Amino acid sequence: MTTTGDPPCGYAWAEGTADRYGYPAPPRGSSPLAPPPPPPAHGVRPTMADYHRAISHFQNHPGRAGGLTHLRTLTIRGVRAGTISPHEVLFRVRPAAVAVSILAERERQVADVGKLIAARITAAAGTDPERWSTLIDRVESWTGSLLSMLTDDADARPSLPPSRPNAWTGHLWRPANILLALAPAECARHFLTAGAVGTAVRRAGLAQRMAAFVPLSRALVEHTLSSRGSGRARLSLAANAFTPDAVLAELLRWVGEPAIATAVREHDFAGGAVRYEAFQAVRERPEAIRRSLAVLLEYGQQQFLDLLAAVPEDDAVGIHMLIKLAGDALDPDTRRAAYARLAEVCEAEAVWTLDLAYAGSLEAMEPRVRASMAAGSAGSLAESLRTEPFRDPYQGVNVAAAAMRRADLLGRPLPWLR
Repeated sequence: MTTTGDPPCGYAWAEGTADRYGYPAPPRGSSPLAPPPPPPAHGVRPTMADYHRAISHFQNHPGRAGGLTHLRTLTIRGVRAGTISPHEVLFRVRPAAVAVSILAERERQVADVGKLIAARITAAAGTDPERWSTLIDRVESWTGSLLSMLTDDADARPSLPPSRPNAWTGHLWRPANILLALAPAECARHFLTAGAVGTAVRRAGLAQRMAAFVPLSRALVEHTLSSRGSGRARLSLAANAFTPDAVLAELLRWVGEPAIATAVREHDFAGGAVRYEAFQAVRERPEAIRRSLAVLLEYGQQQFLDLLAAVPEDDAVGIHMLIKLAGDALDPDTRRAAYARLAEVCEAEAVWTLDLAYAGSLEAMEPRVRASMAAGSAGSLAESLRTEPFRDPYQGVNVAAAAMRRADLLGRPLPWLR
């Protein structure tokens, strides 16, 4: 389940292992932790008083996950309701990372405030590459307000450490990525490539983490794909749910990094063509294919059909193998559509034997396949299997994700702020 302002993709990406109360699982053999009270309720019209109560709650329960995500949601609701003003977002919301994070919200009321905040950030940094680099560095650790970060003023008022483990949960937006996306191209490249040895090492570590989050920007992607990027960063980029297909295809060309192909095979939203290329890398390894299909098919029934559609028509053996190795992970509607694809590229006997082997008996076979087999006629088996079309249960999710994965967005991330 997503939270307000998350990517409209229906999935939640929680970081780390946590139980339903947000605490990490206790060590084996120890007593379970007592669940903490929930954060104070704030309704749909929260104010800064609610914000301060929430900060106090997470300070009193430092092991609890999701503190910054909770503050972000509270702030967005307040901005939407008009009970938290742009002035308060700039001057009073802290840490600064929370104020920056609302720039990812595209709903008009919040995006209008986001434009004001973005304009204040760009006015403060201008076209100074080192100034932008400093801000991107700071947003990961600054505990004060956004204004205090922009003006280099100390802010000792109560806050939460932005770098606390599991402070963000349930979404992939990160403040450092947002600031890098706002920065002029030359300033973004400066952050990724310049600095003294210690600074450069720290920024390289941050860039490596940023590859796993959004928004992605052209500077970050190009850096990760270059010789300056690390193998771990490339793997993070390959596993990022919103990495465009063109970038995934480029990642697959990195020799000696087989984990990238695994990440693309199991990717949440990759297109059929690039996923097929990743499966080709392990064509002679059925167990690797089976493992990747098990991961993919938990939420990717449509993605599996897209994969089959991308298999060339002269590769009926490949389609047959993928269906066979998917096994019980295929929903009935998906299996029918997969059989239809196989029937389009080869003789009906291949579909008959495949379904009989899967079902174990004539009685348990897919009725249309059994009828075709009993009649001994291939006929229009593919057409008959499509009489009940596949209905993607995650259609809205997949359509929204496709819009966010467009390659052109790398050159203009956060378009609602421009």
